[in-house]
Amino acid sequence: MDIVFISDDESPAEFDKYFKEMPWKAIPFSERDHSRNLGEIFKVESIPSLIVLSPSCDALTSNGVEEVESLGIEALHLWSQGKSPFWRRTPREGEPVWNNIICTQCHMRPLVGRRHGCPHQECNINLCEGCISKNGHEHPLVEYLFPEHRYSLKQLFASVPYLLAPNNGDQLETKILWKDHIKSVGLYFSAHWCPPCRQFTPQLAQLYKEAQASNHQFSLVFISSDRDKTSFDEYRAEMPWPAVPFNSVAVLEDYFQCIPSLLVISADGNILTRHGCDQVSRKGVEALKTWAKGETLPRPPADKFEWSHVSCDKCHMTPIIGQRYHCSTCSNYDLCSACEKKGHEHPLQLIQQPNDDDDN
Repeated sequence: MDIVFISDDESPAEFDKYFKEMPWKAIPFSERDHSRNLGEIFKVESIPSLIVLSPSCDALTSNGVEEVESLGIEALHLWSQGKSPFWRRTPREGEPVWNNIICTQCHMRPLVGRRHGCPHQECNINLCEGCISKNGHEHPLVEYLFPEHRYSLKQLFASVPYLLAPNNGDQLETKILWKDHIKSVGLYFSAHWCPPCRQFTPQLAQLYKEAQASNHQFSLVFISSDRDKTSFDEYRAEMPWPAVPFNSVAVLEDYFQCIPSLLVISADGNILTRHGCDQVSRKGVEALKTWAKGETLPRPPADKFEWSHVSCDKCHMTPIIGQRYHCSTCSNYDLCSACEKKGHEHPLQLIQQPNDDDDN
C-alpha cells in the first residue's frame, strides 16, 4: 500500500520540515496547483484528511483518519486487500441508529439496534446485538438507552448496581429514588474540575437540607463527570445526597447528553426541567419544594427572565434580564432590550425564552 502526502503548507520551508517526518512520497510543493485540484476533486473540506483509493481509483473511504484512529494497523491491512473497514446495514422500522458509534467487534458504522458497552472510563467498547455473544471483555457490559425514547426511573437506573450513601461508602438500593410515592428526582451532573459547579454545590446543599427538613422532601442524586475516582470521592464528600458509583455513570451521561447541570425528571421519566441550576439560583428552596410535588415552576414573564451567564455587550448588564437579542454576524454578541433599541450595524435575532425541557 502506498501513501502520498498532499501538502496544504504555505511555504517551501514548512513543507520541507513537515515532510521530513513522513516515511512516504509527496507531491512536490512546486506542484501545489495540482494539489489544490486534487482537493477539489475529492471534496476535501478540512485537514487532516486521508482518502483511500483502489487500483482503479475508486474511493474505498474518505474517512481514513477516523478509521486509523478506530482500528489502527488493521485499517491499513484491510485497505491493502481492497476492503473498507466499516460496513453498514439498513435499520428496520423503529430500530435505533447510533450515529458516530462503531461496533468494536464487527465495525458496523453507524451501530444499528441495541447497543452495549463498558461503563468503565478506561475502556472504549461498543458492541451491537450480534457481537455480544462473541465478547470476552473483563468487565460486565451494560445496555445503553436510546436518547429519543422515554424511560421510567427504574429503566433509567437499570445499569446502576447501587447508590453510595452520603458521607460514607455504604451501598443503597437504587429503588430509594422512586419508592414511597416520590414524584420527581433531581439528577445533578457535576464535576470537581468545574469551577461553576464547585460554587453552586454548597448553595444547592444548603437548600436541599432546608427542603428535607420541611414537608416537601426532594430526592437528589449525584452523577459525576469527574475524570478520576479520587476527585469523585473528594467532591462527593461535600454532598448530603446519594451518588451513582464512579464507574456506573456512562449510560445516564450518554442518554441525557449533559454538561454539568441539574435535571429534574418525574417518576415516569418526563423531564420537568433541564435548567435546574438557573431555577434554584432564582427561586431558592421554593424550586425544590415545587419539584418535590412533581410540578414545574411557572415561567417568568419575558421582561423578568434571567439569562444566566449571558451579558449585554453594550451596557454590560450581567446577566441580561428580560428580552435578549443576538447578532449572528458578530462573534458571541448579545444585547439587552434597551440597547437593542439604540440600534446595531447588523440584523439582530430575538432569542426566545427556553422551555424547561429544551437543551439550551
